[in-house]
Amino acid sequence: MIRLPKNVALLLALGVCGSAAAADPAPGKAVFDRFCAACHAPGPGHAGTERLAQARGASKAALEQRTDLTPDYIRLVVRNGLVEMPPWRLTEIDDAQLTQLVQYLTRPRK
Repeated sequence: MIRLPKNVALLLALGVCGSAAAADPAPGKAVFDRFCAACHAPGPGHAGTERLAQARGASKAALEQRTDLTPDYIRLVVRNGLVEMPPWRLTEIDDAQLTQLVQYLTRPRK
């Protein structure tokens, strides 16, 4: 069982970290490219992608290609960090941008 910090558990319980609605992925792609791609773009030379490949396997390495990420998990990791990934503050990625990112990473795939 994963133990969440009290503030994160409270946000989840209050629904602040709710599910993403279907939306145009373009704004979320722009957020990903601006804040995430340096570490999480596909291919070699991206520390986050390489670390995920080591820890979770090649199929879980590139965030844009994953289909198993949930809105709550993305929000949790972005706001609180995970392992080598630092947390992103509201002053860096605001809630609207985070929602766009969540919508992009959880968009339906063909």
